Amino acid sequence: MKKKLPNKQAFSPEAFSLFLLKLTVDTVKATSQTLRKHLDAHDRSKLPKVEEELVFFFVFALDYHWTTLSTFTQEEKRIFREAFAAHLENIVSLDALQERLTAYAQIAIEKEGSPVMFLDFGIKLSEFCGMPGLTLLLVLPGQLFKAAAESVLRLRSVRLKLR
Repeated sequence: MKKKLPNKQAFSPEAFSLFLLKLTVDTVKATSQTLRKHLDAHDRSKLPKVEEELVFFFVFALDYHWTTLSTFTQEEKRIFREAFAAHLENIVSLDALQERLTAYAQIAIEKEGSPVMFLDFGIKLSEFCGMPGLTLLLVLPGQLFKAAAESVLRLRSVRLKLR
């Protein structure tokens, strides 16, 4: 799902982080709708937890690609992360987010470039969702990781207004 991206102008870190937060929520909502169609009634009851975990994973993927693909300076990244965290705090627990970021980063560090990295992301995601081994959850991280990379690449021309 392609979102209308900000024009090639400077944005405040707050406005830019709100844009990425909306992108995250919209991506998770679309993914959840797809999941809902393929889950039985028992697993559908777990969708709120799954959606929360999908937010955590997508934020990890954005952060990973933000760090590795973006053209932002270290100062811009720091200011953006502070603004993004302030907005995320309104929808998720930052302690839980940090736990997930750490777990996924560990996998990325250990398995980067390996085809099993996405499977390991899926295994971890399904564990966090309380649905270990659910095939649908095993394949989602690869799709979300790619969507986050595409979003970050399309945003490379955006500039942040530093105060």
